[in-house]
Amino acid sequence: MAKQSGLGEGATRTVLRRLKEKGYVDTIKSGCFLTPAGKLACKSIASWATDVVTVPRSELTMGEHQTAVALKGAGGSMRLGIEQRDSAIRVGAAAATTYIIQSGRFTIPGGSTNCEKDFPSTTWSFLKKSLAPKNNDVVILCGAQDEVSARLGALAAAITLL
Repeated sequence: MAKQSGLGEGATRTVLRRLKEKGYVDTIKSGCFLTPAGKLACKSIASWATDVVTVPRSELTMGEHQTAVALKGAGGSMRLGIEQRDSAIRVGAAAATTYIIQSGRFTIPGGSTNCEKDFPSTTWSFLKKSLAPKNNDVVILCGAQDEVSARLGALAAAITLL
């Protein structure tokens, strides 16, 4: 699990311990498995979060590798995006930017109301095509020096909006 997640063995044990404490995972001698509550939580997350997609390198965020995830209807949970950025950086990402879709446009809370106009890039059309975000959805774009850190960063940022 540690190798696949990109986390160290100690961090993986900590995550598993916390998931077990919350009743999402149980362990037996042969390994770990999701409890009914864990399966329900995964199903719930899958209903509002898209898969993490690899984004072609762009100037919109830092790092050699970039990923994005969309969270359906999560705009009401957003403040300024600082919590998402900090969470991504804590797991090894270089940066994360959080956008809310408003009136069909990518916006930055407390900043740009039309990112496509203010920051021209082909990345916007890629995000629209691959994530299909709708009004009040949140899109998190995360960059890192390696793909695992970029994916973990995007997921860590997304979890802050649960």
